[in-house]
This record gives sequence, C-alpha cells and structure tokens, in this order.
Amino acid sequence: MNYFTSRALRSVWVLGMTLGLGQALGQNPRIQIPFELHDKSLRLTEWARQPMLLNPVALSFDYEGRLYVVETARRGTVDIDIRSHKEWAIDDLSSETIPQLRRMFRAKMAPELSEQNKSWLADRNGDGSHDWRDLMAVKERIHLLQDTDDDGRADVAKLFAEGFNQEINGVMAGVLPHRGDVFATIYPDVWKLNDINDDGYADKREVFFHGFGVHAAFDGHDLHGLTVGPDGKLYFSVGDNGFSVRTREGRLLHHPNTGGVLRCNWDGSDLEVFATGLRNVQELAFDEFGNLFSVDNDGDIREERERFVYITEGSDSGWRLNWQFKKGGWPGRTQTPEYCPWIDEKLWLPHWPGQAAYITPPMSEFSVGPGGFKYNPGTALNDRYKGAFFLCEFPVQKVTAFKTEPQGAYFKMVDEHIFLFGMMASAINFGPDGSLYVANWDGKWQPNELGSIWVVDDPAIRKSEQRKQVAKLLRSDFGSHTNSFLVYLLAHADQRIRLEAQFELARRDRFDEFLGLATNPNGDRLARVHAMWGLGQLDADQQRDKRLAKRLPFADNDAEIRAQAAKLAGTRLLTSAAPRLMDLLHDKSARVRFHAAMALGQAGSRESTSNLIALLERNNDKDAYIRHAAIMGLAGSAEPEQLIASSSHGSAAVRVAAVAALRRLRHTGAEKFLNDENEWVFREAVSAIHDDESILEALPSVANLLPGSDRESEAITRRLLSANLRVGRPENAQRLIDYALDKTKPSTMRAEALLCLRDWNRRPFVDRVEGRVRTLSKRDDGLAKRLVEANLQELFEAANGEVLAELIRLCERLQLNLGAGPLLIIAKSESQELAARVQAVQSIAGKENFTQPLVDLTRSRHSQIQVAAVQKLAKTAPEQFAEKLSGKWNKLSEPAQQAFIGSLGRDISDEGHKILSRTLASLLGGKLPKALELDVVTAAKARQSKRLKQFIKRYEAGQPAEDPIAQYRATLAGGDAAKGKQVYENHVAAQCVRCHDAGGQGNQVGPELAGIGERVDKEYLLRSLITPNSEIAKGFSVTIVELTNGKSLVGRVEKQTNQSLSLVPPQGKTIEISSGEIKKITETKTSVMPPMGALLTKYQLRDLISYLETL
Repeated sequence: MNYFTSRALRSVWVLGMTLGLGQALGQNPRIQIPFELHDKSLRLTEWARQPMLLNPVALSFDYEGRLYVVETARRGTVDIDIRSHKEWAIDDLSSETIPQLRRMFRAKMAPELSEQNKSWLADRNGDGSHDWRDLMAVKERIHLLQDTDDDGRADVAKLFAEGFNQEINGVMAGVLPHRGDVFATIYPDVWKLNDINDDGYADKREVFFHGFGVHAAFDGHDLHGLTVGPDGKLYFSVGDNGFSVRTREGRLLHHPNTGGVLRCNWDGSDLEVFATGLRNVQELAFDEFGNLFSVDNDGDIREERERFVYITEGSDSGWRLNWQFKKGGWPGRTQTPEYCPWIDEKLWLPHWPGQAAYITPPMSEFSVGPGGFKYNPGTALNDRYKGAFFLCEFPVQKVTAFKTEPQGAYFKMVDEHIFLFGMMASAINFGPDGSLYVANWDGKWQPNELGSIWVVDDPAIRKSEQRKQVAKLLRSDFGSHTNSFLVYLLAHADQRIRLEAQFELARRDRFDEFLGLATNPNGDRLARVHAMWGLGQLDADQQRDKRLAKRLPFADNDAEIRAQAAKLAGTRLLTSAAPRLMDLLHDKSARVRFHAAMALGQAGSRESTSNLIALLERNNDKDAYIRHAAIMGLAGSAEPEQLIASSSHGSAAVRVAAVAALRRLRHTGAEKFLNDENEWVFREAVSAIHDDESILEALPSVANLLPGSDRESEAITRRLLSANLRVGRPENAQRLIDYALDKTKPSTMRAEALLCLRDWNRRPFVDRVEGRVRTLSKRDDGLAKRLVEANLQELFEAANGEVLAELIRLCERLQLNLGAGPLLIIAKSESQELAARVQAVQSIAGKENFTQPLVDLTRSRHSQIQVAAVQKLAKTAPEQFAEKLSGKWNKLSEPAQQAFIGSLGRDISDEGHKILSRTLASLLGGKLPKALELDVVTAAKARQSKRLKQFIKRYEAGQPAEDPIAQYRATLAGGDAAKGKQVYENHVAAQCVRCHDAGGQGNQVGPELAGIGERVDKEYLLRSLITPNSEIAKGFSVTIVELTNGKSLVGRVEKQTNQSLSLVPPQGKTIEISSGEIKKITETKTSVMPPMGALLTKYQLRDLISYLETL
C-alpha cells in the first residue's frame, strides 16, 4: 500500500476508521491536531506554507541550502488507476512497453468515445470532447524554496520547472540536485534539468531515460527514490508498473511486471538493474556502510503487510504486478483462479523453512503506508538519532524512527518508535544545516491547494560549530581542496562530506591515497571504508589491480573492513583475489561470508564452485542472505554443468540453490532437478521453468510430469496443468482430459484441468498460475473441443460436484449442446451436489420447450435451485415468465422471491406490470416483507410506466429529506451473508479487509469487527457505512487534552473517571492525567473511510450488512 493510493488510506486514532476502506472521493475535512515529537529536546517549526508550495510529494536540498519541492496536480485528477477501470485489466496487463500503453490510452479514451467516458473523464482542455487529450491539461511542478536571511523561514519561492503532462505521464515523485544538474522522475521518464543562467528556472531539459511505467496499474506506484550511492552512481526506484528501457549502450532492460532499483553513472552510461521483485519502495537510504534499505508497500491483499527490506545487488524480493490481480475480486476480471503465489506460497513473509529459494525475503513486517525514507547523515538532529532511519507513514499521520543491528548476513530493526505524530508527512529530507525537513500534505488525501514544510531540530545544537562547519564544507568547492584535506575529510562525522571527499579524490584518480588509507589498520574505520569505495570508482588498470589483490585487508581484525575488502574485490573483478575470497567463505562473520560469496560471482571461476557449494551446505538454508550470495556467486562463476551436477548432492539446501542459479541463467539444466525426491527442490525446479519469462525449452518436461504423484503440493500441480495448456500439443490436451477423468485426484485440480481446456485457444491468454499475459504456443485451436466431445460420456460419468459443474460450464463455453434433457436430469437429482445442480439449471439451452420443467424446479427445497430456475425462466421465456409464476412467486424462498421481483424490472408483460403495481401498493401499505423492498423499488424504477412512477414518487416522499440514510433503509433486510462476505473480502474499491479484522487475522488498523453483530444493530451498521463520521468506533477517535499548564496531549482515551483520565498517546505508553490538570477535552469525529454509498450498489450494501450482522 502506498501513501498516495487512490483508495482511502488507513489510520488508527487520527482518522478514526469505522467499517471499511474504499476509493477516496473528494476531500475529508482538515484535521486540526497538535503535532507531537517523541524527543522533547527537539522543536518543530513551520518553514514554508502555501502559496509557496502546494501538495508536496518529494523534497531535496542542494548544498547551497535551496530546497527543491515536487508538487503534484495530476495525482487524483488525470493519473489513470486501473481500479477505476477494472474492465481494462487484461488490456493493461498485456502492455509491456510505453508505445503499447500509449495506444491503449488513446483507444480507451478516443474522441469517438467521448460520450461514453464523460462520466469520469472531465473536459479539462475545454475542446468539447472527453478524450485522452484531457490528460494533458494538468501539469506537474518543481518549486525552488530558500531561506535567504537565515531567520528560519523560507522567503524565496521560484517555479523551477513545470509541465510533464503528456497523456502517459504519471505523478512526479522524485527530485535530486547534483553538481549543477537536477534529476527528476515521472513516468515514463527520468529527467535531467539544468538552470544554465542561474535564474532559478530550468533552461535545459533532457530525457535521461525513457520507458518506465508500462502499465496503468495502481496509481502512486511511481518512479522515485533518487539518491546518491556510495559507489558514486545515481540510484532510483521504480514501482511495479514495470519498465522496458533501452540503455545508452543499446541493451534492453525489460522487466514489465515488477518494480526494482536501478543505477547508472551521472552521464547516463552503464544503466543497470540493481534489484527486482519490489512492489513500490518509495525512497531508498544507504547507511554509513553502504547497506541499502527501504520499506516496501504491501500488495493490498488480505493477511499481508508492508515489509522492511534489505536491498542487495541482484536480489529478487518476489513481487510481480500480475499477482495483484490474483486476489481481491480481480480473478473474475481475468478469468483465472483465485490462487496467488505471493500469498498462497507465502513469498511475502520473512524467511521460513521451505520458502522459495529464488527470492530474498523481507527482514520483517513493518509500517502502514510507507513513503518518505531517509537516513541521518551523522551530524543531523542530536546524538539520540545518530544512525537512525526516518520513515513517513502518511496514512496514520506519523514519522517513525528506528535503527538497525546485524543479524547474521542481514539486519534487524531496533529502537523503533514514533518520532513525529499528527502530521500527514508525505516526504522528508535533511538540509545542509542538519535539520530534518518534513513535507506536510496538510490533512487531506487528494491535491487540495495546501501544503507546508516543517523543520525538526534540537535548538541546543542547531547553531553549533560543528553544524556551521558542515554547512560551510557542503557549500564549498570540493575541487579546490587539497588531496590531504580531502583524505582528512574521509573521516568526517557527516556522511555527505565523506562522500563528496571520496568522489573528488576519485575524480582525481588518487589511487595511492585510497590504497594507503584502506590498508592502514590504525586508520579511521569509516575513512577506510570510503577509501575502498573510492578504489571501486577508479577505471580498471591491470597493474593497479594486481597491487590491490595483494594488499587488500582481507585479514583485518575488523570484520567490516574484511567485508568491504571482499566487496571491492568483486567490484574490481580481481580474479587473482579469488583464493582469498574463497578463504573468507569460512570467516566467522556472516557479513564477510556474504560479501565474499557475492564477490566470487564477479571475480570467481569454476574453481569457486565447490567452495560456494560447501558454504551452502554449512548454511543449510538458515540465513536467506547467505543463500542469495552463494546463488549469485554460482550464477556468476560456475559452469552450467557444475550446477547440473549438484542434482546428486546430498544437501537439499545445495540442490535448491543450484536450481535458483540455473533459473537466473534461464538454463534448461533446471529440468535435471524435476526428478528430485525433495518436494521443496522439486517445486523450485518446476517454478524456475514455468514462472516469469520461463525456460521455454524445458517447459515440455514439466508438462510431461502430469498426472504427477500424490505427494505434490497445489503449487506444483497447478504448474503441471498450466504447462500442458501452454505447450499446447495434442498429447498435452489428452493429459488434461486424463487428469480430469482421474477420480483419485483432488476435485479442485480436476476442475482446473477442465478450465485449462476451456482456455486452450484463449487470446489474449492469461497465465492461470501467475496471472501474466502470455503468447500461447502455436496449436490446433479446435483440438480441445474435439477431445472433450470425444470423451464427453466418460467425463460425465467420472464427474461430480465441483468437477461436474465445471464440465457443464466447459461444454457451454465450447458450444457443445448437451440438450435440456440431460441437464434437467442433473438439476433434479438429489444425489448430485448442489453446485452441479445449480450450474445445470443455469446452462439449460436449446430448442426444446423446457419452460414447465423450470417452473417445476422453482418448487425445489433448495433455495439456490429456485433462484437459478427463476432467473433462467426470466431469460428464456420472457413472455410467459410473470404469468407462469404469478400465483406461485410469494411461496418461493426469500432469495427466489427477490430474484423474481428483480427480474420484473426487465419484464415487458402486462402481468409483470400488475404484479409490480400490487407489490408497490403493499409496500406503501406497510404489508410487504422488508426483505423485498429494495427489489420492488429497483424493479419499478427500471420500467417506463407512469403508474409505477407515481408509486415511487409517493414512496420517496415518505423518506425524511434530512436523514442521509433514508434512501438506504431498504438495505436493512434481505441481504445474503455469503455474498456480503465476498464484498467484504474482494470488492476492489471498498476493500474492507485492508483496515478491518473480521475474526482473528490481525494486523488491521481499523476497529476489529468480530462480534460487531452482537454489539450494534443494523441501523448503526448502515449509518456507519453511509455517513462514516457519524459513528466512530470506540477507541478509534482522537482526543486532544488541553492541560492547565498550556500543553496539549493527543491520543486515545482508555479510561475516564471523575478523578483522572487514562490517555494512550501514539507511542503506546498510557499516561495518567488527574482531573485538576485538565483544562479542556476535545474528541475528533473524522473517519478516513469514504461513504460506501458511492462505492457499493444498494444490493451490495444489503449483503454486506447481512454479513456484518453474522460476525
């Protein structure tokens, strides 16, 4: 979940969630809550406010103290979000390049579709047409702010750049000034801007790179995270809208279905993918040892959370955009099963035994809506926050601080606490003055013509000599400093100064100074680290590299120095250092072993393989990052035959890593592991061949494994079935038939085999396991139909329940006429499972007269069959429908009565009109069952009848105009709890489960709903859904307590008596306040949840209320 998602975002106390989560529509009232800092020695002051800036998204200072602020106007206005255009899902998934996306936009929003699109697409350019050109009417901006008189408030604001408003542009989300240039990011481009004449406006613009954001997908998943790496390169992050980018050297970086981190030189050369598998890391932060961290947004899927991630080179964190569409209401759009590897195979969780080996899992679950993310450069704030990271959690109005400690080859989070509470902070950054600058969105969700920048600092330190020195050094021309002074600065307390000194020495090619410092055991630790980073920046030189390989401190007493030496050996491709690196695989420090293994992937050779395999065996999959490093080492140095030979190794941890390495190489040798007796290794091999871009040459080997064995997991079986569908040969179709016939196999998988046959010639083809759009292999399109027809009798004899229902649907899809007779037999058979009987009724077709049998089925003792029969009658016998059921409908089950009345809205007969007139009269007379009220009113409104309109007018006149829920009261009775559960769990816009726990899942930030049906009545539920602010759940409102000493406290009231009040502040530790200390208590009444009446139909509301009542 990202902090600018188009659904309403989450809040615990500040915004008082009531019942659900949905698309944000318009503005919520501005919330006046005093900001609160955890560290009472710090102070918070306002630095700038609108009109200097509006809707701030990203912040970055240059060393002159000028703040570049990215402002968005496209967010929520013209930035297309697939959740608002669910019918585009497959077309959007099919896009893999920017030209394809542009064609889709122009087709979906063509001028000739203006009338169709005007309900959602405003005519922003005023040309009278609602089309794609209107997306170009809204511009993004970068403002330049400065405090020129050093009074603590900005006094200069200039428009540095604006525009970036092509139809495929997203939201500008990143900015970084660097040595006179300003880099900015907005889909589909990374921009390089330059103010040539120093007038505060960008005179020169260059598209640095193009091709990011190849899907519309979810808005807020932007191009961002611009930062300077310790290797002197430009790093940035891209959301899971994916990319297909051509480098300056002509290489194609094609990752259309995932997010990641990329890096390049400042001249644009050597653009490369650093890491993949991320969903949407907003910003990146390096610590003082060059470790890259971020917090990734969750997948908006139930039971899953945001994740704290350590982003290492070559890592794959596991996320794929297509998995977004495998849960939560999307499978109905893509016609794929609700099976999502991310969730069902537990890829999103921190490391657990048996987890897929090709990913680098997160270190922990963490955060709510992560956004801005920065690391203290060393001299900012105060000593309390040295070594601390700061994260904006926009939805819950807080900035969190934490530190890290080593844990094996990775890290754990420590000292995590709320740093700043009460502010909708969208971005943060440190100024050259050492203060932390925080962008405040100003209490609302959508762009709102408001915005401010606040400063956090310690007044006791802010004007210290150290701070003054840091600001002066950062402003200075590092090119004018002597070599010795620059070497001295490599030990400075501020990371920014150390890096600038390092980069200048590297520009001067000061190899000897770097080497002397790096190898000096008495030198400053950080200076030695920077010296090694500087060595890594220098151009390759054979003679120098020989010296490096001999002198690097591989045996230093400091494990961090050994680790950095190993890393440098890899960066410099020091093949002669490979023996030393292999020795380091036995180092007592896991971090050293990690970097040594990584380096062997760059500087090793086939001789390294046995050592890396031994490391994997010793690790035994206990440390996932050691595993990743060894896989990178093997992928980079081992010959494929060596990896294949590992298939006979006794350690499953070794074999699974060999598969993961072959996957990276996309080598067919992975099929050698398809016979592995260990289910974990076998699954890894099947996944390696089947998933992502696939190892297509080996896919038939996976297909040949069907029907498989009883020991296989669902993950494996689904891929075996899918492989047969994708390979598409006659023998593959026959295998699917045979599997469907096999009564020993799970019914769900047998039904899946039939669905694979249904999709045999489907185009565009959506992968049934992964959900990505693929190109099917060349095949006989009619083969599936002929085989099903040839085996039809056997299939029906072997089928029951779920399999039989799917078989009936398959015949309907393939246009195999079963005739009404056989289907009626199934429908009437009490020995058949209900799902199959209902499907039989729904599929009845043909020339036979089956009206009377359908009427007979309305007398079934099963309500579901009654409903199916009523709906089928309405569709197949519209002239007779009302008459046939005229005297019988009120004896049907309640759901069948609703179906009958609802169908009358489409009925054109006189009898139907009479029935509606009578039921409306009963409604007005108070005699109609409440469960039918919504159906009667809806059906009557659908017919063009003066008489019925008069009834409706009288009905509406009886509803109090001042009561906002009056028009919804018909939803209080007659709901279907099962359908309501589907709304609760899967509605794409509402997504109630994103905030609420309906019974033990945990990790939710809205009120727990378990037991709510016993605590409140239906009217309370309805009012909470329609007017969320009117019913704030206890404990989820914010209370502001003003004290007699002038201070204010904010939190949740836990308990209140005449003598005292117990307040739980954001930090969580209860404060006891005596009544005598309290001047005033104010409870806020604001909910982040938008009115559900704008997102759900009345039928969905009725079902949802019915479901909530069961909790």
